[in-house]
Amino acid sequence: MKDDRYGYGFWPYILPYLSFVTLAQFSDRFPESWALAILLVKPAVPAVMIAFFYSRGMYPELRGAWKYARGFPLDVGVGLASAALWVAPYLLLPESLGETLGSFWPDRSEGFDPSAFGGTDNIELAILFRMVGYACVTPVFEELFIRSFVMRFADVYDKGKDFRDVAVARYSARGLWISAVFFTIGHVPWEWWVAVPWVLLTSLYFYWRGHISSVIAVHAVANASIFVAAVMTDGPLWFFV
Repeated sequence: MKDDRYGYGFWPYILPYLSFVTLAQFSDRFPESWALAILLVKPAVPAVMIAFFYSRGMYPELRGAWKYARGFPLDVGVGLASAALWVAPYLLLPESLGETLGSFWPDRSEGFDPSAFGGTDNIELAILFRMVGYACVTPVFEELFIRSFVMRFADVYDKGKDFRDVAVARYSARGLWISAVFFTIGHVPWEWWVAVPWVLLTSLYFYWRGHISSVIAVHAVANASIFVAAVMTDGPLWFFV
């Protein structure tokens, strides 16, 4: 029986990630009147791609998530703790560090600004679209790319083997560190010194839990909690999202 998965190769893992990065890079080049639509399109495109590939059985690692549902409360707790790890240094350390660290310290005047989208209805839609992208879509395509594709491909790229024949959540030092590098450089420089411990610790949790749904949940909870905190404080935390 023919194995149809080889007709797609690594594209189910790369295309959703690449589409989001590309749209993010070019979003500023569109007219301001398109801003709200672009905010919707950025997560919608990778989400549609993931749905397409999933419907064709291209993500076998997503199957069987229900077997790990008992540990979901723990995933939530780890997600909340990892969100605290992500934001704590920038909230607790003096802002004057920016003079020393330069691009390795955030400019708190930048970031997502819901008020830039116009009236009340547009602001609410902008918050909704950004929340869906940040907390629901990004964790899925990023985890599929980093911890299902990069982590496994790192183990076999020089051995002539197919990465899909490597078990998901199988520990190897090379897979751990190479995926950590890819995850880190996918973020802006001021996030790097927090991204490194975050991705290493959550990868260890991923190995321990043994299913990618767990680390997707951790990532989603972390992003959602940071976003909710930004909305509730309405200003000081927008630079995170």
